[in-house]
Amino acid sequence: MAKHLNNGQCFYCLAIFQRYPGFHLGLFKWFQELQMKHPEAHVSCAGRGRQDQEEVFRRGASRAHYGKSAHNYNAAIDLFKNQGNDIYDRSWFQLVVAPAIKGTDFEWYGAPGSAFPELPHVQVKAWVALADNDQLKLVE
Repeated sequence: MAKHLNNGQCFYCLAIFQRYPGFHLGLFKWFQELQMKHPEAHVSCAGRGRQDQEEVFRRGASRAHYGKSAHNYNAAIDLFKNQGNDIYDRSWFQLVVAPAIKGTDFEWYGAPGSAFPELPHVQVKAWVALADNDQLKLVE
């Protein structure tokens, strides 16, 4: 199985984005820029189809059923740090993700005061409105 590489252009991350066609281009580009500056930044999940979403819901890793998560519309990613012992090191997220998200059309659920605190989750802010207007499609 392929592994994530800290080379600034991780092929394994790219494969995760390509699992479901039509990933949100702006969020994809944001991640690419983040990874070029911080090669230790990687994505563990991008789009999720029905089976994947219901499995993460069943495990308690998501509070949303299929159709109710930005992942189901190719509009969310889960990040991790591929360096050191703690892949979800809060200080790394504060130093790397928090500044990178400022001034974008994206939101980070690890930010203090988030409605749904989830450290690795970044999503398109307006994904619900975009889905309601058929600008985002459910992945299968």
